[in-house]
Amino acid sequence: MSLHCLVYVSMATKEMSDNDLQAILEKSRTKNAEAHITGMLIYRDGFFAQVLEGEMEDLENLFARISIDERHHIVFLMHTKPLEKRSFADWTMGFDKIHDPNTDALDDNQKALKQLQPEFFIRCASELDVLLEQFKH
Repeated sequence: MSLHCLVYVSMATKEMSDNDLQAILEKSRTKNAEAHITGMLIYRDGFFAQVLEGEMEDLENLFARISIDERHHIVFLMHTKPLEKRSFADWTMGFDKIHDPNTDALDDNQKALKQLQPEFFIRCASELDVLLEQFKH
């Protein structure tokens, strides 16, 4: 048994209301706790980015369900990698809904917020890790 992380991006098939997002979080937190999965989900204007941490088999099973979930399309696996320790150990599912930033005020480390589309992160995968890192509390 070894610890891994899995990172993916996707687009919602419809704009998600706060109630939609809350329902996703409640269900995810319960199921993730049962499977000993931790992680972080960010959302903005139909764009999802998520990092999941746990045993590889559990992550693969969860990602398979996410990939066929009708609320997502353009689901793209960014990477999986082994971990020495969890980055989101206390979060069965951390969440942040990114509101429209004043993009003129963003520094270089936040430039990924200007490009929240899967295609950007497919070309610039390291930017996603930077973005997710910024939301650790």
